[in-house]
Amino acid sequence: MVIPAEDFIAAFPPEAWAGNVTLRPLTLGGAIRLAHEGVDCGAAVPRDLAVRAAFVLSGESDYRRFLRRAKCGLQQLCNAIEKVLNDAFETYIKPADRQGSTQSLTPHGLGWPLELAEFLCAEYGWSWRDALDTPVATCWALLAACRQRHNVQRGGLDYMERQYAADLKAGRAKSVVA
Repeated sequence: MVIPAEDFIAAFPPEAWAGNVTLRPLTLGGAIRLAHEGVDCGAAVPRDLAVRAAFVLSGESDYRRFLRRAKCGLQQLCNAIEKVLNDAFETYIKPADRQGSTQSLTPHGLGWPLELAEFLCAEYGWSWRDALDTPVATCWALLAACRQRHNVQRGGLDYMERQYAADLKAGRAKSVVA
């Protein structure tokens, strides 16, 4: 039986490297810290914020020590940051649009990191700290599995469907016999 690549990313979120700098997987707490630094996790990281973003993703606590120790080029650092951020959202499955829901013309909500952390605390009884320390890729996968368990409609392909679509595109799809 084939296990989707997203399962591996959810269970073992990959790190990225730029020179001697190791960037850890994005956690919910890390997403909040990046936002505090002015970094939008859903967009390309501005070059002037790349070093701050790398510091947050490194998990180190002393910024000056990080700066003294880091040895890598800016482009290499930007590429590693983008890899970590892209990996964090690889397990996301869009929820179905709610029928009859009203559209808001202004931003609203509590922020996705807080909402995911609350979900982990409520659904699994985790502590706040455990939720904040959870990799984002793991959170999205657990949310997708929870929705599937509760028969909630998806707005996008699940992990196996993604693999099948990729196989079709590459001409590798095997026939399915029901």
